[in-house]
Amino acid sequence: MSRSRSMASLLILRIVLLAVGCMLVFGGSHAWWQYQQQRKEFKASVETLADTSLILLSNALWNIDMSIVRRQVQWLSKLPDVGYVRVRVEITGELIEGGFDLPAGQPALSMDIMPPQPSHIQIPLGQLEIWERSNHYQHVLRESTLPVLLGYALFTALICLMVAWVMRRELHQPLDQIARFAAGLKPNELSRPLILDRPRRRQQDEIDLVVQGFGQLQRDLRVHIEHLDLLVAQRTEQLEDLVDEVQRLSLTDALTGCYNRRALDQRLPAEIERCKRYGRFLSVIFVDVDRFKQVNDVHGHAAGDMVLKEVGLRCQEQLRSQVDWAVRYGGEEFLIVLPEARSAHARELAQRLGAHMRNQPIKIVDETLTVTVSLGVAQLMPMDSAQSLLARADAMLYEAKRSGRDCVCVAQSGDSQVGIIDDIGWS
Repeated sequence: MSRSRSMASLLILRIVLLAVGCMLVFGGSHAWWQYQQQRKEFKASVETLADTSLILLSNALWNIDMSIVRRQVQWLSKLPDVGYVRVRVEITGELIEGGFDLPAGQPALSMDIMPPQPSHIQIPLGQLEIWERSNHYQHVLRESTLPVLLGYALFTALICLMVAWVMRRELHQPLDQIARFAAGLKPNELSRPLILDRPRRRQQDEIDLVVQGFGQLQRDLRVHIEHLDLLVAQRTEQLEDLVDEVQRLSLTDALTGCYNRRALDQRLPAEIERCKRYGRFLSVIFVDVDRFKQVNDVHGHAAGDMVLKEVGLRCQEQLRSQVDWAVRYGGEEFLIVLPEARSAHARELAQRLGAHMRNQPIKIVDETLTVTVSLGVAQLMPMDSAQSLLARADAMLYEAKRSGRDCVCVAQSGDSQVGIIDDIGWS
């Protein structure tokens, strides 16, 4: 993880670097200007002195008085900004020199010493050469530029200190509070407001706008999360409904609306186990549509589907709500499961269902069909399993078919069932 760095320190560092750069530019410009000014002043002053000295040197050379020339050279060489002076005598070729710095390069000023006036001779008597002192300009620049630079540096330091204090108070501390608040904010604390420890102001600044924006973000997130919670609850409810619907469809016969074999395999063993545990009765009825193949062959499979749908509906109409249940066992065969019912009650239901089917023809498009059913009834015995119970009811169904169809056959059972219940009325 990279180290963090405050914006205030970064801004102060950039301000210092900018100030140093400005100071260097300003100091260099000032030094260059001073240098140019000193050169102009030196040249002007030396020319003035040289003009004054030329008269004296001209008379001395004209009179061949070299002592005066030497004194004048020594006087010129002792001036503050003069480094070296040399007079070249043309007649004798003698060099009269004075000063401490040996000449390097071309002289700053070179003037011919002409004969004194009035004279008709125009041949120079000698030549005056003056060099500037090598460290003179550095000394002058130090004295003129260094105080300016020191003052600028002090002013810059004060400005930086003031900016640092303002930045720390107005920027670093508020941003640090915002950062610590955001880092410590938990999902269940979105409603906790962000309050900064800073003086109140008449006008808002960027930090206040950040705080307001953060608060608006918190409110938007809270509303969004609440909307998501509501949406998740709605989707969960819809999903549960879909799961229930899928579960119902997976256990329901699509044509008749009765339970299918899968539902029978799940529910019947549990019903039998409950009845055995609590000593209750249970009976089942197998229902088979008589001569159903003829219906398909004569009227078509669509008519056959309508017959099966009506048979399933009439079977469910005879059941007790939330107690009995019907299953499409396969093809034209149905199974009715009657918890809490003896075989006598199951026989009554079977007879009533058979009479209803016989006496109420089924409408198919433009005609009606009289449909009958054969029914086999069996009651749960102590040693019965789901398979043995269904086998006994199925045997009674085939017995009803052998007996001429459109009738009810009941398996023989004693009263050896554990427990006794009251007779149940049928609606």
